[in-house]
Amino acid sequence: MRLESQIRDGVCILRLQGRFVTGSDAALVSARESLQEIGIAKAVVDLSAVPYIDSTGLAFIVELHKSLASRGGQLFLADANERVREILEITRIGEIVPLFQDVEDAEAALRGEVLC
Repeated sequence: MRLESQIRDGVCILRLQGRFVTGSDAALVSARESLQEIGIAKAVVDLSAVPYIDSTGLAFIVELHKSLASRGGQLFLADANERVREILEITRIGEIVPLFQDVEDAEAALRGEVLC
């Protein structure tokens, strides 16, 4: 699992690449803690390069959501493939963390912008 982050206009874009599975959680925990330290409360997790997600990945999403929400922020997910989307639906994570077609739509929603 590779993790890259970028902050644009107060929104952190977390780009994940590779399998989101057990053993890849150290970098994820570090990313969550870093966001808290620098005061970022809005984030988008870009899942476009994640072919599979297991309980470790689901736990990261839930924990990141809780961390941001406790500071008045929000977490959105974007660009999940069919397999990942299905797992998010089965586990009902999609009911607490909105899933968008792409990162741009998720960013716009976090900023309260309306896309035409």
